[in-house]
This record gives sequence, structure tokens and C-alpha cells, in this order.
Amino acid sequence: MALRRPHRKSRHGCLECKRRRVKCDEARPTCSNCAKRHAECEYGSSSSLLWANEEQPTGSTRSIFRTSGSESGYPTESILGSPTASDSLGILGRLNNANPESTATTIIPTLNLHDLELMTQWCNTTYLTLSRNETTHEIWRNAVPQEALSHPFLMHGILALSALHLARMGPDASRRTAHLNRAVAHQNQALTLFRELLGDIQESNAKAMFAFASIVVVYTFGFPHSPDVQDPWSCIDDFHQVLVLTRGIQQVIKSPTTSLKETSFAPIFNVDETRAALPQETTTVLFQLQEANNTCGMQDPGHETEIYGITIDKMADMLSWIYAGVTATVVAGRWAIGLPPRYLELLRERESFALVMLAHYGVLLQYLKHRWCFDEWCVRVAKAVWAILDDQWRPLVHWAMQEILGQNYLERIDTL
Repeated sequence: MALRRPHRKSRHGCLECKRRRVKCDEARPTCSNCAKRHAECEYGSSSSLLWANEEQPTGSTRSIFRTSGSESGYPTESILGSPTASDSLGILGRLNNANPESTATTIIPTLNLHDLELMTQWCNTTYLTLSRNETTHEIWRNAVPQEALSHPFLMHGILALSALHLARMGPDASRRTAHLNRAVAHQNQALTLFRELLGDIQESNAKAMFAFASIVVVYTFGFPHSPDVQDPWSCIDDFHQVLVLTRGIQQVIKSPTTSLKETSFAPIFNVDETRAALPQETTTVLFQLQEANNTCGMQDPGHETEIYGITIDKMADMLSWIYAGVTATVVAGRWAIGLPPRYLELLRERESFALVMLAHYGVLLQYLKHRWCFDEWCVRVAKAVWAILDDQWRPLVHWAMQEILGQNYLERIDTL
């Protein structure tokens, strides 16, 4: 677009060129001399001016807006058409170039539509994976992304979990591999940045460190593992790593947790400690586990009776939460975090009683299977434990197998 006279050009040029006594090419709206010097270009004329296309299109829009000296104060000629896209962009381009200094110093980054998609996914859906109730919705949906603006590792963590969620549950199956690759890439960047701060947790980054640690736990549970049907130990080993990482990541950020209880993140830590009485059948099962644990201790001096006793008590505690209606992600994490470290060593050493307890942990996951990050583990763990244990130990997991796979689990176990 150019501003020009409706008839012939002025023979005198713009006022600036006239003042400087140089030849003016009368280009509109800014002559070339004024454009080079970033000077204000002004033509001293009382005749009417119009905004028009620099090249008149044939049989289409001829002008956008006319001004006139008519007595009515309104244009003497009506608008003949609307501006084309190129006309509008031309005007915007000249406006942007009007201040070359600001253009030179302001760099607008290219939009990353993939990351915008992932942030939308977080704000619409994924945040609910970590949120426990209406009180914590606001924190995970809004406050955590706000923290991420100042902490890149948290931003990458948010995007990683959102991408993983889409890979696992997204409606577009053709994009799942791309989403999974994106999740891995963001998570790798997040962990690299996170590790650098592990020895420097302070008030300014405590919220971000805690939020990321929670995201890592969910990510670890939710990351897909290809089961090796020929080797049930591969499932156990994979899950052992999940538990180790869950415990480890939470222990790292244990110190700032106390101070966070005095911040806007406080509702996350205000967990309803309501417990429900265990059903008689469940109480009987836990009692039988304790009896079996004590018997094993008397028969085998190397049996870790105390460690398994604590693990059983922790299981009872988590089940009382489940029966009270608490089916949030926190239940799975709490059991793992509360485990004696020695139990995980016994599981790695492939002790049979450790596998028995792992099958019962699968019951907790069964109640959490509505959450996408847990949906596969309960069945996979139950099947793997059953395949490994011999007839001496299988009766101790009978209740757990029924809870996870149903009453007729023996008929279904090979088909699941």
C-alpha cells in the first residue's frame, strides 16, 4: 500500500527534502531520502489524499479508504472493496519497519506448536493425574506451570509427562510414537537440569523441585515397558526399578517438604488421613501373611522377619486408605516411599517372600488402574509373580490374585 495523490505528483517533493534542498522522488508515504534517514516525511499539500494499492488490480478492489474535503465531512466516494491479505500484511510490515531500532533488538522466537499442544494437554487433562481433589487442582494446573516459567527443568518435565500421556492415551494412534519420542527427549533434558540442582535446593526452587519429583514418579510408572512373556523376571526387574526411583526421587526432596507446607503448595501436603476399617477377609489375609512371616523366621535364620513385618503393616495402612475411598496417585507413592530400603534389596535378590508382598502391592494398583499411569502394572505384576512362585508359596498370593484377576483367575491367567 502507498499513500499518493489522486492525480499528478507534486513538483516540489516533501517538505524535508525541500528544506535540505535535495531532489525528492516523491515516493509515498515515505520518500527514499527520508526512509534512509528515518526522518518524518511530510508533503505540504491541501489536496485530498487516498490510501490505495500501489498497483491497481484489474476488475477488483481499487481503493481501501478515501478522504475528501467535502462539506459533509464524509468520503465523497464509497469504499469499493475490502483490503486483500497482501494489502493488510503490507501495512503491518511498514508499521513494524517504522522503528528500525526496535526491530533490530527484538527477536520473536518461532512458535513451537508441538510444545504448545503439550501444554494444552497438561492444562486440560494431564494435571489431574497428580491432583488429588478440587483443592489441589488449581496448584497442579496453574501454579506449577507458573513455576515452570522460571525453572526450565520443570517445564521440560511438564511437557514430558503430557507427551507420555498422549502416547499412552491419545486418540491419534498414528502419532503415538512421535509423542513417545518427544516425551523421552523432554525428560532427558529435564533430568540433566534437575541433577545440577540436587545439591542446591533452596527456597527459590523448592516448589519446582518438589513438583518435578512428583512428575518423575508418575512418568516412571506410566512409561510403557514391553513385557517379555518368556521371562517373568523382566517384569519384576522393571517394576523394581520403578520402586527404587520412586523412593529415591522422593528422598531427595524430603528436606524442603517441611518449608513447603507453609507456602501456597500446602494443600498438596494436607492429605486426608481418614482410614477405614479393613473388611474381615482382608484382615484375615494380612494376619495370615504375618503368621507365615513369623514361621519363615523360625525356620530360616536368614529370613528378614522384621523387614517383612514392617512391609505388611505398611500394606495394611495403604489398604485402609483405599477402603476409605482414597484412590489418588499418592497411595502408590506412599507405599513405595514408606518401604524399608532393605525390602527393595530383598526383591532384587529375588526372595520369594518379597515377591509375595509385591503381589499384594498389585492390589493397591488394581484400585488405581483408572489412572492411566497404573493401568497395566497390576495385571503384569500379578502374572509375573504367579509364574515365578512355586506351589509352596502360591497359596499366600491367592487373595491378591483374586482381587486383581477375579475369582476364576486360574482359568484366565494364561489368556490375559
